[in-house]
Amino acid sequence: MERFDIAVFGAGPAGICAAIQAARGGARTLLVEKNGCVGGAISSAGVAVPGLFDAWGRQVISGVGWELVRKTLEANGDPLPDFSRRMTGDFWRGQIPVNSFLFVAIAEEELVRAGVTVRYHTMPGAAEFRDGAWKLSLCGKDGLSPLEAKILIDCTGDANLTRIAGYEVIEPAVCQPGTGSVCLSGCDPEKIDRAELAAAYAEASAKGEISYTDLGWFKEPAVRGVFLFLDRGGANGNHICGINAADSPGKTRLELESRASILRAFRFFKGKKGLEHLTMTLIAPECGVRETRTIRGEYTMTADDYTTGRQFPDALCYSFYFIDLHDAERGLITRDLPEGVLPQVPRGILVPAGSRNFLAAGRIVSSDREANSALRIQATCMATGQAAAANALAALETGMEVREVPAARIRELLAVSGAIVPPV
Repeated sequence: MERFDIAVFGAGPAGICAAIQAARGGARTLLVEKNGCVGGAISSAGVAVPGLFDAWGRQVISGVGWELVRKTLEANGDPLPDFSRRMTGDFWRGQIPVNSFLFVAIAEEELVRAGVTVRYHTMPGAAEFRDGAWKLSLCGKDGLSPLEAKILIDCTGDANLTRIAGYEVIEPAVCQPGTGSVCLSGCDPEKIDRAELAAAYAEASAKGEISYTDLGWFKEPAVRGVFLFLDRGGANGNHICGINAADSPGKTRLELESRASILRAFRFFKGKKGLEHLTMTLIAPECGVRETRTIRGEYTMTADDYTTGRQFPDALCYSFYFIDLHDAERGLITRDLPEGVLPQVPRGILVPAGSRNFLAAGRIVSSDREANSALRIQATCMATGQAAAANALAALETGMEVREVPAARIRELLAVSGAIVPPV
């Protein structure tokens, strides 16, 4: 049976940073991922815009995640962002476009260099804490295999490992819509006739052949022939509604509906003026997911905690984004942060209530829906992944349960690793 100190499940922005931090800290580390590459939303979902790493004129998230983004930008010859820039209400503009293939390759290079054992095309099948360690069953291409780990970190994005381990998870009654991404080419923007598109949309919509959610996030612009899906070149510009993709049946429904939606959009646009040569040159293999489950943590972060910048004695990192709930009918429900407010992320939202040597990171951290809509963005996921791994390293070092490790020691490990930690 293989034995590890720390096993990380899910290799999205949180899982990559957790695994690298753990292995660089000397722990024998396993990273388990259901897909064939790391990256999650950055790679498989085609949303290669990590952020936000800065707030109010200074960098607030650094560490492993920023290192990977910086190396990707440098490798591609792209300029580094100016973190002294003035923030506006359009916080999303502070996200940083990266070459997704380069990001994946550089992240894999760092994982291998750190000594992480990476297991692709693998998912957790069972998890039980027994005799002071986690006994697991992994499901790979050749069937089930046993595994033992001292500490687990759930970075699956859907709290799958948390649920398998028997800890409580929270599911909203209705999830935020997902988004399927493609890369459209062959458009001639100068020839596109918006009035013609508006008339064609009205006719197709009346026949039930198209929905505004296939073409964008908002109903009113569609009536005027303004379509986010087209104007963004197919990237992150539609809404796939009414599906919770936390489990395999739900994720299957989301994938099928996502591609059906994109096909409807393609058929609608193809042949219109300026779109005679429209084609799709790249399709993200997975539909992007904004919301499925969160853990029931030792503490649940609220929107009030987030928007007031509440200070926590066990704060391990910062987060920065606006409240950003996507809605099937209303499009977006947003709320900006007051100027100068800088939310902190406490350790309590990374630890499932009643758990043993178990941590969670990424968009599943314990939070209400509004707070989670801001905590779920990629830079924050990177920061919580690294923080969870530092917590796990401190627990191994002291022999203490993860929830009992002094937060000061975790912050020390993070600071030594280049992360930015809130002052006490």
